[in-house]
Amino acid sequence: MSGTRAADSPAEQNGATPRLCSWTEGEPDENWTLRVTLPASHIPAEAAPGAEREIFVDLNGVTVRRNVPGGIMARCSDPAGVVDGTDGTVETDGTDGTAGAETTMYSIDLSVPRGYRGALRFLPVPRGLEVADRPTWLDVLERGFVPTGHYGLRVVTDMRRKQVFEIAAPDARPLIWTGGDEPESEPSDEAGDGLPSTEEQVVTLGSAPRRIWIYRPQRGPASASVLVVFDGERFIRGGLLAAIDELVSPPSVVIAVDHAPVGDDGPDEDAAVGQRADDLVMNPQFCDDVLALVQQTAPDVTARTIVAGASYGGLAAAFFSLRRPEAFRGICLSPSFWESDAQGRRIWDLVPSRTDSGPNGIVEESEAQKSGAHTSEHRVTAAPHPTFCVDHGILEAAIADSVAEATEEFASRGIDIAPRPFLGGHEYLWWRELMLVRLAEVLAE
Repeated sequence: MSGTRAADSPAEQNGATPRLCSWTEGEPDENWTLRVTLPASHIPAEAAPGAEREIFVDLNGVTVRRNVPGGIMARCSDPAGVVDGTDGTVETDGTDGTAGAETTMYSIDLSVPRGYRGALRFLPVPRGLEVADRPTWLDVLERGFVPTGHYGLRVVTDMRRKQVFEIAAPDARPLIWTGGDEPESEPSDEAGDGLPSTEEQVVTLGSAPRRIWIYRPQRGPASASVLVVFDGERFIRGGLLAAIDELVSPPSVVIAVDHAPVGDDGPDEDAAVGQRADDLVMNPQFCDDVLALVQQTAPDVTARTIVAGASYGGLAAAFFSLRRPEAFRGICLSPSFWESDAQGRRIWDLVPSRTDSGPNGIVEESEAQKSGAHTSEHRVTAAPHPTFCVDHGILEAAIADSVAEATEEFASRGIDIAPRPFLGGHEYLWWRELMLVRLAEVLAE
């Protein structure tokens, strides 16, 4: 059975704005077909492609920079200015001044997995580009836009502080956490700005000063775990703190860690990318400094600290649990298990194999234990078991492959994890949801 599904927004009902997306259903085991239609008149002036550029549909995980032609929209014209909207093409009643005139539009059909949820935006790319290297792609991302008008789609701010549409297939499961509808102001300890009250500090973590925000939920039991969130400012902007307040039993303290260098010259994206990698790619000093910060902030909490992050942050959450299993347990979202540390070791190479925790990130024996002098003062005790959960998108191929590899490697070392795939790509819209869901699960334990 096949058919077309599309929810008309109020704007569409009165004819003011054409439909942007429509879904066509194939057989039960087949993907959806998503038609995206963009009128040229709805492209912001600064993003107009001109003769040297084309419009790329950036649908997370579905279209990728390794195959730019697969996301290029076809440019066409409707000589009548009015087209039947049941197939997702342009509808207009003349409110935009185009009725009866030739209307230029861009259109593409995409095959999208059932249950998909992800971010949609549009990117002007150089004409004829086949594969975008990283510098080219980063430049393109800076030019990304959402079209003008109201389409009945949620607009959210992503991890790069860019506005995107949230797209969901008709059979996508409902979200539990629906925060992030509007960009939020800077985290602040001032009351009345729409954000929960936070305490901002600058502390040294790893090799340099870092901005952190400390939040104490009013209903958080004093004995409950502390939550440490990497890329914390961006999750705060997405509504994390307000959502945590809605939990039945919140953590006692939330510590949100930023990774951008602290200075007076404004944000430096290149420096922030480098510092974030230095912090989060299996950095023992950063781990130990975060642990010291937790102990200073919540000295009476004895429960293990929950560390949560996405991408590099997910890798760090697993590393913290491996390095200090008695102190941390991890929530790993789309973890970058493909990455190596400065010694070329992969994350599973750091699985504890001895008894007492040593300073280099691997659990080691004491000198007395090595010599066989297991006296009452130097008894061998079982090391705490590293504990972390893993979620990844079915459309983030490199991450999914590295998670599968890591699962086997961990199992051979006595650590069993059961990764849970979600129906999307390397996707903030899933991370904000799953961070809260996994946090509630861990706190319930």
